[in-house]
Amino acid sequence: MALEVKEELFKELWPYIVDDDVTDIKWNGSALWLTDLNKGRYVEDIKLSDEWLQIFTNLVANSVNENFNISKPSLQAETDELRIQAVHNSVSGNNAICLAIRKTPPCARLLKQDLLKSGYASEFVLKLLPCLMRARLSGVITGDVGAGKTELEKYLCCFIPNNDPIVTVEDTLEMKLKSLYPQKDIYSLKISDNYSNEQAIRDALRLNTKWLIISESRGREILRIIEGASSGCVALTSIHAENVWEVPDRILNMAGDNARTGLENDIYTFFDYAIKVKAEYSNTGVKRSIDQICFFDRKDKNNICKIILKDGSPQKTMIPERIYKKFYENKEKEFINAYIDFLKEDRKVDLINDEKYIKEIQY
Repeated sequence: MALEVKEELFKELWPYIVDDDVTDIKWNGSALWLTDLNKGRYVEDIKLSDEWLQIFTNLVANSVNENFNISKPSLQAETDELRIQAVHNSVSGNNAICLAIRKTPPCARLLKQDLLKSGYASEFVLKLLPCLMRARLSGVITGDVGAGKTELEKYLCCFIPNNDPIVTVEDTLEMKLKSLYPQKDIYSLKISDNYSNEQAIRDALRLNTKWLIISESRGREILRIIEGASSGCVALTSIHAENVWEVPDRILNMAGDNARTGLENDIYTFFDYAIKVKAEYSNTGVKRSIDQICFFDRKDKNNICKIILKDGSPQKTMIPERIYKKFYENKEKEFINAYIDFLKEDRKVDLINDEKYIKEIQY
């Protein structure tokens, strides 16, 4: 039976279930932690009884036709707008059920008109982001848990042409792109124990897709994503890496023993950019922002990482010529002029060796 989201089921948690600003609810066995878009992460003075936790988890387990006991101490379930994870008290250090609820409503929390005002991104970055998608560049988004990687993926997808086929691959259907962009050609694949990430990506590439959007890559499925990017499909995924320039090493680690000869070169060839998002928590709330951006390039048999945004500030770095030319061919006038004006603020910058090239592509 489907789990019905109603007040009688969630009891004390109901106010947070219906509060749009609350994104995560966690009971660690002794304290209730909430993550709020405005307040940040904080403890609420509410105690969940063992009796209610037992009843709640039993109902959740029944809804997915699973057991939740000593033999099977991990429980996962989801509704259209909630992702629920529970750990049985038999494996808990404090002999209490641990519960985590993540809210996944079909909405875009990143709204263009608010990004500059909130400090999420500068004008320079906001002019660049649409260019990445219109130029059909493959990319990686990185950042800590809760930094907003999925939200940035959702935002970037708004710039994909409506007639381009899109396939999303997720372990939980969290992005909800079809609800956000009903005018676009979107098909969603959900991985499970019986349907691996690798198989889903293989199927996605057979569905005549032009855009492969992966909510998160964790292992060797990254090899299939690179294969897709090498075949002309645009790939966008998120991974965990400390900095954008560490993304290639992280991908090699994810591939592990499956890393074939030449994989590093392929990473720099078929992934075009990486973006790092970060979240800063304080007593006044949480502030999310785009912290780093780099471009990957392979030229004259050398692998190159060009950092154009660091600590939220643009860097005096040349965008790789092959990417710059794509922007020019797409007539990205607004970004090109802003980029050239920024570079020319420092006459010591090498404008691709001479200014002839700049004059040829400047509007």
